[in-house]
Amino acid sequence: MAQYIEQSLPIVQENGLNTLKNTSLGGTLAVTGATTLASTLAVTGNVTFSGSLAVTGAITGPRTTTVVTTAAVGTTVVLTAANSGTTYLMSATSGTPSFTLPAAASGIEFTFITANTTAGYTITTGTAAVIHAKTSATGTAITSTATTGAITNTQGTAVVGDSLKLICDGTNWWMSSQTGIFAAS
Repeated sequence: MAQYIEQSLPIVQENGLNTLKNTSLGGTLAVTGATTLASTLAVTGNVTFSGSLAVTGAITGPRTTTVVTTAAVGTTVVLTAANSGTTYLMSATSGTPSFTLPAAASGIEFTFITANTTAGYTITTGTAAVIHAKTSATGTAITSTATTGAITNTQGTAVVGDSLKLICDGTNWWMSSQTGIFAAS
């Protein structure tokens, strides 16, 4: 059962809106219904939103990227949409690891970086989606086949620092930045 604590808050009426000014609350603040913040909201600690959050204007502050180092020798790493935005450092010393992209959904993205040249790696869609990239950053356009949906950075052409950033348009995957040599299969 939820507990509600009544507290006298400095709420004033401005332009037809109830306005809370210069207030510090301890504990949990639950807001129901549509709420508009007309100024700065400073929060210390975690914030949980249930339902959708609409933001007008730019979101500022530090942004971080999750980096995962993988030495998965000859293994398939199955990615999910929840992994979107993650950078994978491929450091396997043998075998040919494979990364399987999640089902196509607009806006999800992944970055793959070669961290060891003793093994290549493959990125696959696992579905009929295709990957559009280039043979190299300045090379010829390549498209994976709909049956395999695979792009490979082979051991024979790998250089530490080769990278491929892919973003999905909801149907297929597109290279948004690339260094190194990749092949479609």
